[in-house]
Amino acid sequence: MKTNLSQVFVKRVKCEAGKSKQEFYDNEIQGFMLEVRSSGAKSYYVRTSVDGKRVAKKIGDAKVMDIKSARVKAMKLKRAIEEQKDIVLGKSTKEKKKASVLTLGVFYDTYYLPYIKKHIKSYETNISIFKNHLLPKYKNTPMDQISKASIMKLHSDMVVKKKLAPATANKVLIFLSSAFNIAIDLEIDGVSQNPTKGIKEYKLNNAKERYITKEEANRLLEAINSTEQNIHLKYIIPMLILTGARRGEVLKAKHEDFNLNQMTWTIPTSKNGKKRILPITPQLLELYNKIPRDDSEYLFASPVTGKPYVSIYNSWNSARTKAGLKDVRMHDLRHSFASALVNSGRSLYEVQTLLGHSTSTMTQRYAHLSNESLMSAASCAGSLVG
Repeated sequence: MKTNLSQVFVKRVKCEAGKSKQEFYDNEIQGFMLEVRSSGAKSYYVRTSVDGKRVAKKIGDAKVMDIKSARVKAMKLKRAIEEQKDIVLGKSTKEKKKASVLTLGVFYDTYYLPYIKKHIKSYETNISIFKNHLLPKYKNTPMDQISKASIMKLHSDMVVKKKLAPATANKVLIFLSSAFNIAIDLEIDGVSQNPTKGIKEYKLNNAKERYITKEEANRLLEAINSTEQNIHLKYIIPMLILTGARRGEVLKAKHEDFNLNQMTWTIPTSKNGKKRILPITPQLLELYNKIPRDDSEYLFASPVTGKPYVSIYNSWNSARTKAGLKDVRMHDLRHSFASALVNSGRSLYEVQTLLGHSTSTMTQRYAHLSNESLMSAASCAGSLVG
C-alpha cells in the first residue's frame, strides 16, 4: 500500500496478524518502500525495473537508519540503477553524464512538488511562480546549466520588459534558490552549487498602509449587505474587522474551534505554524450567533462544494467598488484592527499577540501610530502655557 512514510509511522507500524510481511510504498519517491515482517524486522528498499525485470535493492535496517538518510540513499540507488541502464544500452560517457543531471522540469515533478506539499502550508504561490516564470524558461535545462547570468536576466526582464511587480520577480529568485537548496540537501547528482547565490533582490516598500475609518467601515458594510454575490460575505468581512485575523484563518474557521464557555476562538495553525487563541468579544459573539448554521463543520462553507471558499475576491471587489473604496485591500482590514488597538492605547506587544506575529518586526510598522497618540496626549500640556 502507498502512504506518507515518516519517522513516526516507521516506528509505530506493525505487521498485520496472519501476514508474514507487509510492504508500504512512499508517496514521494517512486519505488521507495518499507518492508515490515511479522518478526518485527523493518527494512528500507528501492524497487525499480531493469530490462523489464523488477529489481529490489535493500537500503538498510529501519531500526538503525532514520527516514531522511534512507530517502537520500534511495535516490542515490535509483540514480545508480539508471546509470547502469545507460551502460547496458551502450550510451557514451558524455551522453551518460548529460542524462545524469536532472532538468529543472524533472526535478520539479519528482522532488520539488512532493517536498513543498509536505512542508509548506500555502504552496500555491510556489506552483504559480514555477509554472508561469521558471518552467517556461528552464523546464528542459539541466540544473547544472542554469547560470547566474541567465537568472539575473530573467529577474531583470520581469520588471523592466514585462512590467511585473518587483515582489513577483523576487519570488522567482526565492523559490528557485529554495529548489537548488533542496536539490543540494538531497545530494542530487550534478547539483553542487546554487546559482542564485549573490543575486540581489529588488528593494521593496511593503509598508503600504491603508486604514479604514469608522465612516468607511459603515459604507463598506452597507455595500456588502446590499450585494447578493456571496451569502457569507456580510459575516466574513465584519469578522475580519473585529478580529484582525487573516483571510484564510476566517475562511477555514470551524465551529469546533469556538469555545463559548471560555469565550475563545482557537486558530489551530496560523501562518507561522503555531496555534493562536483569540478572545470572543461581545461584538464577535453577536456576529457568530447570526451566522447561518448548516451541516458543515465550517462557519463559511461554499454552497457548491461544502468546503471553505477558495476565493471570495469577486464578491469582495464588487462590494468595495460599490462603497467607493476600490483602493482598500482585504488585508487592510487587518491593518485597521491593529490601528484601532494602538490608537486606543494598547501596547505593541498586545497587538503582536492578537495578530499572531512570531516576532515584533512586523508589528513595528504600527509604532508610528503609537507615537501619534503620544504626541496628541503630550500636546495637552500646551494648555498650561497657552
